[in-house]
Amino acid sequence: MLYLKQVVGLVTLARLSTALPATIEYNVPSEAGSVLNLNIALRNGTYTVKANDTIHTIAAKYDVGACDIARVNVLADPNYIYTNETLLIPQIATFPDDTSCFSTNNTEATATCIYGGPHVYTILPGDTIQKIANERYNITVESIMNNSPQTGYIAALDPGPYDVLQEGETVKIPICDNTACTFTQFTFDYGTLQDYATTYNITVGQIMALNLGYNHTDATGVPLVVLADCEITS
Repeated sequence: MLYLKQVVGLVTLARLSTALPATIEYNVPSEAGSVLNLNIALRNGTYTVKANDTIHTIAAKYDVGACDIARVNVLADPNYIYTNETLLIPQIATFPDDTSCFSTNNTEATATCIYGGPHVYTILPGDTIQKIANERYNITVESIMNNSPQTGYIAALDPGPYDVLQEGETVKIPICDNTACTFTQFTFDYGTLQDYATTYNITVGQIMALNLGYNHTDATGVPLVVLADCEITS
């Protein structure tokens, strides 16, 4: 039997309050209030992603949570899995109804800038201005579209909010005046980028921007840079 030690995550036991089907076995964290340092038992063998699979359909197949699978496989964004990718599968569910490993596409965002930076984001496959603003950074679409000066690519293209952008190009992100953060590093061993963003009180977009558009790997133990202790300086 394989085990993987969780090193990050702030999911509370309150999420287990939802009634679970009697047929599903699940782990109960040994320390109230946190799933830090859980040892996750894995099934023997793996699952190979097929066309049209999603993290949710795979989780349903094995009666585990989507975040259970996302975290043991160190998926930066659980919405993106790839055909023929090999996934580890937890033996039983830990938090079958948890969705905290997913970034929220907050279309009602009101913030117009981020604390501390960085000010340039590298476009990933399928990105739109709306996705970058509302999901990656939790800021308004207008704050990016009206940000001046903008990158030459965006200025020339003048895209609509939902136009798919070119992978590898860049977008400038507005930074709040008089704000700063410190830099630190973490090893991406368990969880999703949203778990780390929640832990450090920053956005997924900031982690991706700091790490040159990082969004996926088949390896664990990836060293990534992260911001911490962001604050208004004056």
